Amino acid sequence: MQKFKWSHTFVLLFFIVSSIYLVIIGITQPFIGIDLEKQSDRWVITNIDQDSWAERHGIPLNAELISVEGAAPEDHYSVSMFNELEKADSFTIGASGQEIFYDDIHQSSPQHWTLYVIFPSLFFLSILGISHLVHKRVPKRYSAHQLILFFLAIATGYMSNSGAIRDDLYSLFLNTSLFLMAPVILIHFLYNYFRELDTYWFSKKVPYFLYGLAIVVSSMESYFLSTQNYPEMFDPVPPWLLLGLYIILFYVIYRGLYIFKDTPQGSIFKYVSVGMTVAFFPYTWLYLIPALTIGKKIITLEVGAVFLIALPITFMYLVTRERLIDIDFVMSRVRYYIFLSIVPSIILTAVFAWLVSSPQSMVTYIQVYLLVHLFLIAFLSIKEVLDSRLQRFLFSARYSYQESMHRMSKDMKDQSNAVDLMKVMRSEINNVLNVRDMYIFSKHNKRNMYCVYDQIPDDILMELDEKLTDHSYDIGSIIETNKGFGVIVGFSLQKLTMLWCEGKKDYTNLNRDEKTYLQTISHNANIAIENMNLIEDLVKELRRLKNNQTQKYPTWLSRLLFTIAENQRKQLSIDLHDTVLQEQLYLYRKMDDLIRHRNDLPPTLHAELVMYKESLLDSIHLIRETCNELRPAFIEELGLVQSLNNLIQQYQLRSNFTVYFSEEKFDAELDQEHILAIFRIVQELLTNAMKHSEAKIVKLSLSEEDDQVVLLYSDNGKGMDFSFQRDLFSHIGLSGIEQRVNGLNGHLKIDTAPGEGFKAVITFPVTVKKEAHV
Repeated sequence: MQKFKWSHTFVLLFFIVSSIYLVIIGITQPFIGIDLEKQSDRWVITNIDQDSWAERHGIPLNAELISVEGAAPEDHYSVSMFNELEKADSFTIGASGQEIFYDDIHQSSPQHWTLYVIFPSLFFLSILGISHLVHKRVPKRYSAHQLILFFLAIATGYMSNSGAIRDDLYSLFLNTSLFLMAPVILIHFLYNYFRELDTYWFSKKVPYFLYGLAIVVSSMESYFLSTQNYPEMFDPVPPWLLLGLYIILFYVIYRGLYIFKDTPQGSIFKYVSVGMTVAFFPYTWLYLIPALTIGKKIITLEVGAVFLIALPITFMYLVTRERLIDIDFVMSRVRYYIFLSIVPSIILTAVFAWLVSSPQSMVTYIQVYLLVHLFLIAFLSIKEVLDSRLQRFLFSARYSYQESMHRMSKDMKDQSNAVDLMKVMRSEINNVLNVRDMYIFSKHNKRNMYCVYDQIPDDILMELDEKLTDHSYDIGSIIETNKGFGVIVGFSLQKLTMLWCEGKKDYTNLNRDEKTYLQTISHNANIAIENMNLIEDLVKELRRLKNNQTQKYPTWLSRLLFTIAENQRKQLSIDLHDTVLQEQLYLYRKMDDLIRHRNDLPPTLHAELVMYKESLLDSIHLIRETCNELRPAFIEELGLVQSLNNLIQQYQLRSNFTVYFSEEKFDAELDQEHILAIFRIVQELLTNAMKHSEAKIVKLSLSEEDDQVVLLYSDNGKGMDFSFQRDLFSHIGLSGIEQRVNGLNGHLKIDTAPGEGFKAVITFPVTVKKEAHV
């Protein structure tokens, strides 16, 4: 949480006090809404603003303003400075040859209260709450000070509209200065926000320059207002500068979006660009630009200001959430709804123009079109959300096609052949669509021959023969006839497979959703059938590849199988270490604490607990050894030679033979796959020696000769008859050794006979050491 400094408190009090003043102005001062023009020393009423006091009291156009509060009109500051009549307690006009005096000016309409007092006040209070939340939750690195200042400037600027339309001088100053400073503060915030993400695409001098420009114009505005001498030539300067600032702001963010759209920060740029577009597009393109170019406004200032709520929502979401919604998906749906609503909006606007008796201005028609368009977009968006959430409650589960496809996907996992899978599909379709008899058949594409699973009536076969001849179909194609409908679930050069139904029990045609459901489920079934066929072909190919004489698989297959096996060993080792071993250690510590701290135990029980503790310790050592055998610890760090030395020490502790190991300054650089393979081969040889050889001496030698790694093994055990090599490799574990050697393009030579011990020579080509993780 950040700490407030005195300057922060002063700034916050400035905005709060200013907002209270603006609320008081909105409540106590009615909006008169009279625009004037000086014609030959006469002040003539040229326009009456909508929803103003003058409109409600029927002030006539082209009437002459004779006096304001008993003085000449030009003596009232709003008349002389802005050619408007505001903040007056009384005035007199001349119309139709008579003078009319008005002095009961104190009432505002409910609509005016809503737009200029209630909404701005609620908006300001919401901004205060959001600012407090930002202050409490947002880390300092997110430039929270600029963000809070921007929020407060936008909210207070929005509230100042109420006083600005009443020509209150302080409100006019706030309105100009805050709306000029807000986009600059936002640009400054964007620079600091993305700087913390190490993202730069514009100079920090840009916001400083714009600050200076906004301060100069605001100072001039303050001077002209305080002296009550507002030159006409300065009147368009603030709005044109504001338009320029908005253009710079949009250029900055959209240029950043273009540069970083494919980076991790791309989603953040999309969020900011969307929030800025929603907030500023209506005000800029429908109010500011039309007012500056054609002198008319498509929307009012109050309506344009309402969209500003999108900015605090956008930035608040960005700085308080770690996971963002999929903005691309949301914007694609919105673009789709915008495009979909264009034609209906034009039609409804044309209907409005036809129904209205009197012709309206082009601005009115544009307003109607925009209102209808926005309504249709909102309606379609809400409809999609409601469809996804309420559909399962409003429709029977039987007609829930997504649920059906989910059930079928689960049932597919239990099927091992295409016939059973087709039966599952037939049962599911019958359950969902409630159809009559269903048949599954295959037809040869070149010969008029059918393969049926159930007997099919002859009239249906004739109908199918006519439909399937000289027609091109694909997976998911639906055929409808008077006899029913069918869907293609399998198609190849030789045959097509179809599921045929005699029609629905209610004798209705397939609707659009049912056709889509059949096409989707047929595609899923076809993919499952193709995968079954591929697996079956792969098994056949593997059986064919394995030579019956040598029992050897292809090199690539051997490496794949052993890689999978090593992964399984590694995972099993991790599971044992992280579960069983840790539980055993926990029990051992608890038992040790019990023995140490319980002095009241009987001697016999104490002795039994000590014995159990030792047994538990043996079990722990056994589990650790098993983990080490499954996945040798630190084999990558220790290297091959040291790992073999550790392995030999372990076997000598558990066996009756002595191992003599010679590495002969072995320094060949091997990749991890070769290191692990040689380690496993030595492990298997020592295991065989311990179980079967009855040897007393085992000799191992590892050397490098002519770019070959040579591993020699010999023992003085009982040996064996090597005349039946197939049985030899199948029963004493040498098959795995041979497959490992074969997988690494090595060579294995065995020399053994009864009573003459066992010798093995294994050679591998030397390969360049690389990072290879199994």
